[in-house]
Amino acid sequence: MSESARAKAIGMGIAGGALAAALIDHLKAKGLLDENEVRSIMEDALYRAAMYTGTFEGHEAGLIIGDMLKLRPTG
Repeated sequence: MSESARAKAIGMGIAGGALAAALIDHLKAKGLLDENEVRSIMEDALYRAAMYTGTFEGHEAGLIIGDMLKLRPTG
């Protein structure tokens, strides 16, 4: 994979994560999700990312999701 293609792939991952996080926060602010549902979504994402912890990227993804979960209030 070329350096340009790798940078684009990483950029897509960052953009997707940022959009997903913003969407979750927006839906919670609108009252369409409660905090327990938000935590459930994030825990599901962490479970899915855990399948890739054998890779550097997957490991980092798990750490990021875990840090995001720590910042959420417990519902």
